Amino acid sequence: MMKRSLFRGRIDRKHVLLIFYILESLIGAAIGYGIYCIEATLGMWCLISIVLVLAPDQKDTMMLATNRIKANLVGAAIGLCSFFLHPTNFAMICFGLVASILVCEWMKIQHATRTAAVAVLIVSLHEPGKYFWQVAADRAGGVVLGCVIGILITYSFHRVVQWIDSSRAGPLISDRTA
Repeated sequence: MMKRSLFRGRIDRKHVLLIFYILESLIGAAIGYGIYCIEATLGMWCLISIVLVLAPDQKDTMMLATNRIKANLVGAAIGLCSFFLHPTNFAMICFGLVASILVCEWMKIQHATRTAAVAVLIVSLHEPGKYFWQVAADRAGGVVLGCVIGILITYSFHRVVQWIDSSRAGPLISDRTA
């Protein structure tokens, strides 16, 4: 059988999903950057969280996004809680990373452990001379906002893919992957 190109006849599902992931990422970046322009600290961490929540594969996309959000929130909470134990230093960073791995294992979201670890670092690292609690709270807020935006974008595109699969537009997309 002859392999069809992206622009002739039917479009491979793989290419459609790639285009959608690019669009998701650009929309997420635009929203995150808009927030960054208004409030730099919130926007920066929001943008990172948006990118962490989005997934290139539509298979189990809502479950993956939800698990990444759970992991993001686990990491943010551990980063905030570690503040009460001791000021941030190498030992506390290691504690936060180990705690996030163990909590993700307990919650059975092992594939999202890296997301939790990044959230621990986002929340727990701060510039010297600034009030840690305010910095950590701002960053945790950015993580949560980024998660919400990421899941809304993921859900919207997931619904579009479902609509395409069930509509008359479906025959334009081949299930065969190149």
